[in-house]
Amino acid sequence: GTPGAHQVVPTVLQHRVHRHNHEAGRSIAVQNFNENLSILVLGVLYSVSVSPRVGLSPFGAIAGFGLVISSVMWLIYRWHKSNCIHHKAEVEHLLNIARNDNLHG
Repeated sequence: GTPGAHQVVPTVLQHRVHRHNHEAGRSIAVQNFNENLSILVLGVLYSVSVSPRVGLSPFGAIAGFGLVISSVMWLIYRWHKSNCIHHKAEVEHLLNIARNDNLHG
Protein backbone atom coordinates (compact mmCIF):
# COMPACT_ATOMS: atom_id res chain seq x y z
CA GLY A 1 0.00 0.00 0.00
CA THR A 2 0.87 3.65 -0.12
CA PRO A 3 2.69 4.87 2.99
CA GLY A 4 1.06 7.59 5.06
CA ALA A 5 2.71 10.95 5.72
CA HIS A 6 3.88 9.68 9.12
CA GLN A 7 5.93 7.07 7.26
CA VAL A 8 7.16 9.15 4.31
CA VAL A 9 8.57 12.08 6.28
CA PRO A 10 10.94 9.98 8.45
CA THR A 11 11.99 8.04 5.35
CA VAL A 12 12.75 11.21 3.43
CA LEU A 13 14.69 12.55 6.43
CA GLN A 14 16.64 9.29 6.67
CA HIS A 15 17.42 9.41 2.95
CA ARG A 16 18.51 13.05 3.22
CA VAL A 17 20.72 12.30 6.22
CA HIS A 18 22.30 9.33 4.47
CA ARG A 19 22.73 11.01 1.10
CA HIS A 20 24.05 14.36 2.32
CA ASN A 21 25.96 13.03 5.33
CA HIS A 22 24.06 15.18 7.83
CA GLU A 23 23.23 14.28 11.36
CA ALA A 24 19.59 13.30 11.85
CA GLY A 25 19.18 15.89 14.60
CA ARG A 26 20.27 18.68 12.28
CA SER A 27 17.71 17.73 9.62
CA ILE A 28 14.93 17.52 12.21
CA ALA A 29 16.01 20.86 13.72
CA VAL A 30 15.89 22.53 10.30
CA GLN A 31 12.43 21.09 9.65
CA ASN A 32 11.18 22.28 13.07
CA PHE A 33 12.70 25.73 12.53
CA ASN A 34 10.93 26.05 9.16
CA GLU A 35 7.61 24.95 10.65
CA ASN A 36 7.89 27.39 13.56
CA LEU A 37 8.96 30.22 11.27
CA SER A 38 5.95 29.52 9.05
CA ILE A 39 3.61 29.64 12.05
CA LEU A 40 5.14 32.95 13.16
CA VAL A 41 4.92 34.51 9.69
CA LEU A 42 1.32 33.38 9.18
CA GLY A 43 0.38 34.68 12.64
CA VAL A 44 1.87 38.09 11.82
CA LEU A 45 0.15 38.14 8.40
CA TYR A 46 -3.18 37.26 10.01
CA SER A 47 -2.77 40.00 12.64
CA VAL A 48 -1.90 42.57 9.98
CA SER A 49 -4.75 41.56 7.69
CA VAL A 50 -7.41 41.87 10.41
CA SER A 51 -5.95 45.10 11.78
CA PRO A 52 -7.91 48.35 11.28
CA ARG A 53 -5.32 49.50 8.73
CA VAL A 54 -6.05 46.59 6.34
CA GLY A 55 -9.55 45.89 7.62
CA LEU A 56 -10.22 42.31 6.53
CA SER A 57 -12.73 40.37 8.55
CA PRO A 58 -11.45 37.20 10.21
CA PHE A 59 -13.42 35.21 7.63
CA GLY A 60 -11.84 37.21 4.79
CA ALA A 61 -8.34 36.71 6.17
CA ILE A 62 -8.87 32.96 6.63
CA ALA A 63 -10.45 32.63 3.16
CA GLY A 64 -7.51 34.54 1.67
CA PHE A 65 -5.02 32.27 3.41
CA GLY A 66 -7.00 29.27 2.15
CA LEU A 67 -6.72 30.56 -1.42
CA VAL A 68 -3.00 31.19 -1.04
CA ILE A 69 -2.36 27.76 0.47
CA SER A 70 -4.49 26.08 -2.21
CA SER A 71 -2.53 27.91 -4.90
CA VAL A 72 0.80 26.89 -3.40
CA MET A 73 -0.38 23.28 -3.13
CA TRP A 74 -1.40 23.37 -6.79
CA LEU A 75 2.04 24.72 -7.75
CA ILE A 76 3.72 21.95 -5.73
CA TYR A 77 1.47 19.40 -7.45
CA ARG A 78 2.52 20.75 -10.86
CA TRP A 79 6.19 20.70 -9.78
CA HIS A 80 5.80 17.07 -8.67
CA LYS A 81 4.19 16.12 -12.00
CA SER A 82 7.09 17.81 -13.81
CA ASN A 83 9.59 15.93 -11.64
CA CYS A 84 7.81 12.66 -12.43
CA ILE A 85 8.47 13.36 -16.12
CA HIS A 86 11.93 14.97 -16.06
CA HIS A 87 13.45 13.08 -13.09
CA LYS A 88 11.50 9.83 -13.26
CA ALA A 89 14.33 7.57 -12.06
CA GLU A 90 15.02 9.65 -8.91
CA VAL A 91 11.31 9.93 -8.05
CA GLU A 92 10.89 6.16 -8.42
CA HIS A 93 13.99 5.58 -6.28
CA LEU A 94 12.66 7.79 -3.47
CA LEU A 95 9.19 6.24 -3.66
CA ASN A 96 10.76 2.80 -3.53
CA ILE A 97 12.65 3.77 -0.36
CA ALA A 98 9.39 5.02 1.20
CA ARG A 99 7.44 1.93 0.17
CA ASN A 100 10.02 -0.49 1.56
CA ASP A 101 10.70 1.28 4.87
CA ASN A 102 9.79 -1.15 7.63
CA LEU A 103 11.40 0.81 10.46
CA HIS A 104 8.48 3.20 11.02
CA GLY A 105 5.42 1.04 11.23
